[in-house]
Parts: sequence; structure tokens; C-alpha cells
Amino acid sequence: MIFIINLITDRWIPVRRRNGERGTIAPWQITDGHEGDNPIGTIAAPRPDFDGALVQFLVGICQTVLTPEDDEEWEELLLSPPSGDELRAKLEPVAPAFNLGGDGPRFMQDLDVEDGKDWTIDNLLIGMPEETKISKNTDWFVKRGTVQGLCPKCATMALFTLQTNAPKGGRGHMTSIRGGGPMTSIILGPTLWQTVWANVINQEHRDCDGGPATAGDSRRFPWMGPLRAGRTERPRTPQDAHPDQAFWAMPRRILLNFESALPGTCDLCGAEDDHRIIRFRTKPNGVKYAGWVHPLSPYYRKDKSSTDLLPLHLQPDGITYQNWLGAVINDKEKGTKISQNVALFPSRTPPGKARQIYSGHGGRPRLWLFGYDMVDKTPRCYYQGTMPIITAGEEYAASFEDLAAGMVRAAGEAANNVRWCVKVALFDKPSDVKGDLSVITARFYQATEEAFYRGLEDAASALSNGGETSGIRRQWLETLNDTGKQLFDEYSQIDFIDAIDARRAVNARRLLTNPFSKANRAIRGHLGIPDEKKRKM
Repeated sequence: MIFIINLITDRWIPVRRRNGERGTIAPWQITDGHEGDNPIGTIAAPRPDFDGALVQFLVGICQTVLTPEDDEEWEELLLSPPSGDELRAKLEPVAPAFNLGGDGPRFMQDLDVEDGKDWTIDNLLIGMPEETKISKNTDWFVKRGTVQGLCPKCATMALFTLQTNAPKGGRGHMTSIRGGGPMTSIILGPTLWQTVWANVINQEHRDCDGGPATAGDSRRFPWMGPLRAGRTERPRTPQDAHPDQAFWAMPRRILLNFESALPGTCDLCGAEDDHRIIRFRTKPNGVKYAGWVHPLSPYYRKDKSSTDLLPLHLQPDGITYQNWLGAVINDKEKGTKISQNVALFPSRTPPGKARQIYSGHGGRPRLWLFGYDMVDKTPRCYYQGTMPIITAGEEYAASFEDLAAGMVRAAGEAANNVRWCVKVALFDKPSDVKGDLSVITARFYQATEEAFYRGLEDAASALSNGGETSGIRRQWLETLNDTGKQLFDEYSQIDFIDAIDARRAVNARRLLTNPFSKANRAIRGHLGIPDEKKRKM
């Protein structure tokens, strides 16, 4: 008999309670102990990308079977979470679609790849060394042979993480519904239930009939019906499926090999298991998705004339307050739209009990951003970070967002200016220098982050009280200038002037501080501060 684990009824999700105690739950147990002193607080998976994937799994399952009709029902379930028995009753109708093994359909797997290419299980993990690195002995940081077997729980996490973030995998191996390694935005709550529920979209904001989910519904769960896989198949669009398929998309054709499973220790979580999975099979030409907008990701337009929305992806700079523009508020200049869950959050949490629940650090709700920085099929890094959700009253929202956008753009201009002036100080031909000086940018954002959020808090308060923000903008300009000079002096080695070209270094610092330089005029322009030369006229 083929081993079966059911992802609805069985315990497989690793969690941490408020007191630090770890355990494993089934999805229907997410509210266990919620009214007591020790509720479930967070996911506690063996890899950070698994943490992000499992939160999306729970949001997806609640969105699929527990979609609230409106804000009133959403708030009711927030303040009075369903019991474990109530959740289990809601989840049971879809449980047959969530078998990891068995003779019938398997969760996010394709039974038609039985004769596909055989791979070792480590290839299911994003970031493990590829064949080319192994053949050239260039697997320096993530070594080959470190993962040889996974327990069914960790194999499930790896499978869902790959399908959710799938990078390019060669000819016919499709990317995820949001492309390789998309940025995900998750509103955080003090408990796991409150985190998950904050990111579930009301029925009134969804383009679907709202009918109850069933296990055999292949429009939601693609593995429960014909996959339409193949090179000649047209892309699957939102018109071809239910909106819930955004959470259950299946771009890769994968089949875990339970027949070769052996007893042993899982190389990720360390658990002993009788069914340690060591291999899987795969074939190309999985489902290709087009035209989808995932509710948990920001999107942008490639150019102003384009009608297509593209998912936002992380860049080598990582997650800083530069991401606040496009993650917390729309970036009108670049056409970036914040994720649907974040866009709806202020209206469903006006001042009151719901807003108090989500007020964390500094009395503000927080947003968790995470994702891979991908280059084709190669992940350069996995980033995650949190930031406050700061807003002004609806009457002042436009002014606040314009100010916040200007502060972010001014910081970006200032960071680039510092980096360029350091090059001018160190090199005869700075434009020809190819070295990576991104550490200067990272240091710049880190040094100014606290002042940025303090400025936003002051601006929100000032606008809400009928005040003006010119002082806040000038204070931010002073912060950028002071930080820029400090970092320039450190990285240009100007204090060791005998060791470098003194004239070049001095001229570079003058360029940095010249109020009439192109960069500094752009910085003031972003902040709405008049040009000094024009002001005197």
C-alpha cells in the first residue's frame, strides 16, 4: 500500500507558540488555544522560504473554504475565531484533494510523469547547487550531498514552496504564476490566526460566484483534473479557472517517489521517519499561466502605455524602506500597485478593536515582505523583512502619499550620489569601474531608516491636525546630507589623504555637497524644496 499523508487532517505544519514552545499542527488547529495565554504565534519551519510558503498555504486554504462575505463578517471571525471543530468541518469537503500520496490524485503532483526524468530529492529545494556547478566544482556556499532525504512533511513544504516560487527551470519547465521568486506582502498579527485572517479577501472584492469549494473542483485544484500540459497548449488565464487557483497553481509537473522511500533521518528537520523520500520524477511542459494578479503581491506596468500588470520581484538591495513605496502605498511614477490584501486593510480596520489587534511595533500594523532575488533559474539570495504600515486620514491620504513617495525617491537619489562620488574619489575613470559598491547603498538605507519612519509618523500627525510638512521635508534633506557625507568620508578614505589622490578626493566631496549639482537639485525636487539659486532671484 502506498503511504498517504493528508494535508488537511494530519499534523504537519511546524509552529511556535507565544511562550516559545514548538509543535506541529494540522490546518484546522490554527486557532488552538487562541483565547488563552499561549496561542500559536508563528510558523517555525526549518527554512525561511518554507515559513513564507506555509503562511501562504494557510491563507490560501482559508480563502478557499472560509471566504467572508464582507467586512462585517471578516471582523466577526477576527474577534471570535472559529474553533478547531468548526474549522475542521469547513475543511473536510476539500480534504481528498490534499493527499500527498495514494492511488488517486496527489496534492500538486502529476501522475502522468511516472515515466519522467528521475531526480534526487535535493533538486526539489530552491537554491541547491545545479548540475553545472557540481560538474565544475563551483558549489562553494551550498554544498552538494547535504540533503539526501526528506520526511513527507518537509517534502510537502519543498513541493509547495517550489510550485509557489518556481524559477525558470530550462525548456518547458514553467515559472510560478507570479514568475520566479515573487515578492509577497503579508500583514502580520500577534497570532498565527490573526496573521492569516488579515490577508484573506472578502467575497465582495473577488470576481467569482463564491460557490463552496469541493475536492473535485479542478478549477481551484488543477491536479484534480486534466492538466492541459504540453507545448501546444495556450496559457491558462483567470477566465479558465477559479481565482483560488492563484494559491494552488501548478506550473511544474512533479511526482514524489514513495516507492523508493526508506526509513531514516530527514536532512532538514532531523525527524526519524519510515518514509524518507529520496527521489522524485518530473517532465517539462507544465501549466503556463498568463494574466493573473495574485492577491498577496504588488504589481507594476512595464511602461505607461502597457495594460499588462507584472508581479514585482526583489532586487539585490534586499528589503529596505525603499520597498515601502510600492508595498505600502502605490508608486504612481512607476505604476506599481500594492497587493490587494494591503490595499483593503485600512478600510477593514478603522480605529477600533480590529486596528488595535494589529498595532505592533510603535503602535502601527506591520507588513512582512519576502521573496527570492532570482536571475533566471538561479537564486542570488532570499530576503525577508518587516516595516510599519503608516497611513494618514482619508482626507489627507493623497498629500501623505505624495510626501512619502518624495522622501523615498530623494533617499534613492542621495544613495546613488554617494556611491558615485566615492567612485570619483577612488578612480580616475569612475564610469568604467565595474566593482560592486552596493554595500554603500545598504549602509545608507540602514543609517536613515529610523529617521524615515519617524518622519512619516510626524507627517501623518501633522496632516491629520491641519498642519504643514515643510519642516519635515527639510529635516529629511538634512538627514540625507549628513549621512551622505559620513559614508563618503568612510568609503573614500579621505582621512588617509596621503594614500590617495588628494585633489581627486577633495573635488569628489565638493561634488557630493554642491547644492547646484544635478543630483542635489533632483533630491530637493523630490522633496518639493525650492532650488537655492532660484529662491534668491
